[in-house]
Amino acid sequence: MNTETLNIQNNNIPKLGEGIFLVTDVAEILNLPLPKVRRWLLQFWDRKFGQEAGLYSFGEERNKAVNFYTLIEFYTFYQLKNQGLSTQKIQKFHRQISKELKTKYPFAHSELSTDGKAVWYKHLENIIKADGKKQIDLVHILKPFLHKIEFGKNKIAEKYYPLEKSKNVVVDPKHQFGQPTISGTNIKTKTIYNLYRSGEPNENICNLYDISLKKVKDAVCFHQKVA
Repeated sequence: MNTETLNIQNNNIPKLGEGIFLVTDVAEILNLPLPKVRRWLLQFWDRKFGQEAGLYSFGEERNKAVNFYTLIEFYTFYQLKNQGLSTQKIQKFHRQISKELKTKYPFAHSELSTDGKAVWYKHLENIIKADGKKQIDLVHILKPFLHKIEFGKNKIAEKYYPLEKSKNVVVDPKHQFGQPTISGTNIKTKTIYNLYRSGEPNENICNLYDISLKKVKDAVCFHQKVA
């Protein structure tokens, strides 16, 4: 490893507005197996993807954390693995698309088609088809996840809504370092859930934080699902 690469990796520190997510946070928010997330971060994002881009994690060895974009990338990696793609092939796709889109986080990037509708992972799907060995309808596979993501003007993931049919809970790296909050507020959902668990009536929580009953129930639902 050359001196330039070492400097890139050593300078990998949290950036304001990109969030700070421990491995346990990633597993909880995306409902993914914790041991797998921990292993993926070390083996792929830091050791393999990071060979060219630098480390994706920051923090102490036993308390590694990542930013919001890496969190989003984990889900795509998980889905591709479930479809039977080898990690070697996924690494190849990640590297190719990273160069094409000129981003360190190609799996957290969106592309727009000519009809103005979001077509996520257009580049990845084309590369898989060109490979000739695996035909995968990525848009179909990732569509449920795509609906949970809000992309910014730079076409990179900006917010994530973890609940299936509600946007009352949001993961926004610009609020509370990315910890789940009640949409439109800076209130952590964990705060609402802890009050609920302590026996505080929902109506009291609504009045205390000036939020709707539906938002209280959705915050509780989110934490009960990941418990």
